[in-house]
Amino acid sequence: MIKQVKDLKILCIYPHFRKFLEGHTELDKHLKKYLVGNYTMPPSLALPIIAALTPEEIELKLIDDNIKEKIDYDEKADMVAISCFTPQAQRAYEIADEFRKRNTTVVLGGIHPSTAPNEALLHADAICVGEVEPVWNQILEDCASGNLKKIYKPDKTYDLASMPIPKRDIFKQDIYKWNAHLVLTNRGCSVRCGGCPIPEKEGTRVRLRPIDNIVEDIRGMPYKEFYFTDDTIMLPGKKYKKFILNLMERTRELDVSIFVASTMMMISEPEFYKKLHKGGVSSMYTIFGFDRISSKLLSPDCTPQEWQQGIDLVRMIEDAGIHFFASFGIGFDYQDERVFDTILKFTEDSGIDLAEFYIITPFPGTPLGIQMEKENRILHRNYNYWNHGNIVFKPKNFTEQELMDGFYHLWKSFYSDKEEEETLRSFTLKV
Repeated sequence: MIKQVKDLKILCIYPHFRKFLEGHTELDKHLKKYLVGNYTMPPSLALPIIAALTPEEIELKLIDDNIKEKIDYDEKADMVAISCFTPQAQRAYEIADEFRKRNTTVVLGGIHPSTAPNEALLHADAICVGEVEPVWNQILEDCASGNLKKIYKPDKTYDLASMPIPKRDIFKQDIYKWNAHLVLTNRGCSVRCGGCPIPEKEGTRVRLRPIDNIVEDIRGMPYKEFYFTDDTIMLPGKKYKKFILNLMERTRELDVSIFVASTMMMISEPEFYKKLHKGGVSSMYTIFGFDRISSKLLSPDCTPQEWQQGIDLVRMIEDAGIHFFASFGIGFDYQDERVFDTILKFTEDSGIDLAEFYIITPFPGTPLGIQMEKENRILHRNYNYWNHGNIVFKPKNFTEQELMDGFYHLWKSFYSDKEEEETLRSFTLKV
């Protein structure tokens, strides 16, 4: 007899992943004092979106492996749905394999299965490649009828006007220490940065989520702090500028604290950042290394004019009342050992007081990952260590030891003279 969709029982699992400074005992005192790299991030949006798409009559249970919720592999379920990004992939495969040993159907989705589908299929009955919204109902129907396909991939991009409000209450608020969440503003990106999988997973055409939908999402959250998950809205284009300023007009009355992400490819207008601040933006998380502007800043041939333009942008954002949080990448082919002193000098010259330092990682499906694979520079595929805190490729202008020593040098030197109250001033909740 074919099972009815409404009778399905689904286990949604969020696999454990190593934080990128985990295991680096030399940096323990920095973690304990400044919390950088050691705070509890809001859970992924993927599973709350799946929960919102799932009919209420279907039994759906969340298990978060990151907070050590027990996984009962013998629990009877019609399907186990696992969403993962690369640092979670190893653990996701372990969990999937255990369930499949017991003949429980497993579906894998998320960034990693989308960019490494052939690998993921070795551990799953089916995978979702790309966006889940257009195919989730079909997956449920096929699961109920016992006719799952191997691969589910949307035949067209998803209209974000149809996006449901993520069902965040599947994450029990009383067991999470971080009182913030993630808010999606758009999907897709036309800029192919070397380390980013977004164009591969979501396409190169940028789709903006309707502002009314975003505001409804924000109003329904139990928190006043949240992250915009998408750095595309900070790109210097009229379309993005108009969108985010219109959004700020709506959020300025909500008494919220917004964390925005970007590269150094930003608008250079003081009034723009003042308007962002009025709208509730309190922190600008800025990634250095991949985009053309920051890669120039970190390269040996940066001109004095380019250097000053970088400093001016940081000061422009800080002067508007937005805390500048820098994330500096090391290990690029255009860098050598001089980059460590260059980074520290830039933080000093620009007055940056909150920063993190990461080792580039050649994630599957990214331009960097494709290049490293072609050049046979991948050292291993133990994805537990593919988290920006370990060396998983052969550097070009460093030995592996030189790169790791530089990583430690940056963390220790930068925080040697910083005050905790200053560095964490945009984080109202300490965990």
